[in-house]
Amino acid sequence: MSAHQPKPSNESGDLPFAPTLRKTILILLIGFATPIIILLLIVHFISDETVPPAGSASLSTAAVNERIAPVGQVAVASSAQAASQANAASMSSAAPTASATATASASGPAAGGASAAAATGGAAMVASADAGKKLYESTCIACHGTGVAGAPKVGDKAAWGPIIAQGVPVLYDRAIHGFTGKLGMMPPKGGSTASDADVKAAVDYMVAQSK
Repeated sequence: MSAHQPKPSNESGDLPFAPTLRKTILILLIGFATPIIILLLIVHFISDETVPPAGSASLSTAAVNERIAPVGQVAVASSAQAASQANAASMSSAAPTASATATASASGPAAGGASAAAATGGAAMVASADAGKKLYESTCIACHGTGVAGAPKVGDKAAWGPIIAQGVPVLYDRAIHGFTGKLGMMPPKGGSTASDADVKAAVDYMVAQSK
């Protein structure tokens, strides 16, 4: 047979998918490189905008010192002076308060004693009035409630007027020791065994009701 047979080739360019592979690799490289280049350009642009040029006023010594200066400063002397003034003011205001407290404390016992005495006196008057009313309703009313034996009737201002005019001490004495008059007689203490204080309270009650 005289026909010439072609020899097989081992070159990669003879592969049917070689052009497609090269295109894919090229696209991938472009895809990775493009974002990186864009980021580098952005960083460069920003750094050029923020960094002032050499010799500008923003890089002067005064400007740098102003930028790095602390935000606040502690004024120790001023604070100490303010604290001293506050203490002095507190002490000056506390002095009148202490004086007023001492005065109130000193006058407290006297005022308290006066109040206690007034309360005691008021209670004694109320108790005396109650005792006089009870004695009148239990004993004196027998004569002075109806006018028996010439006794002036309680509430009769005309009958009691001349008697009251003689004075309360006279009425006390007649009620305690008894009395004999033109219109009748009154036994000592109205015939009861009440105390002198209760008899006086009964006289006060009848006088108050007959004025």
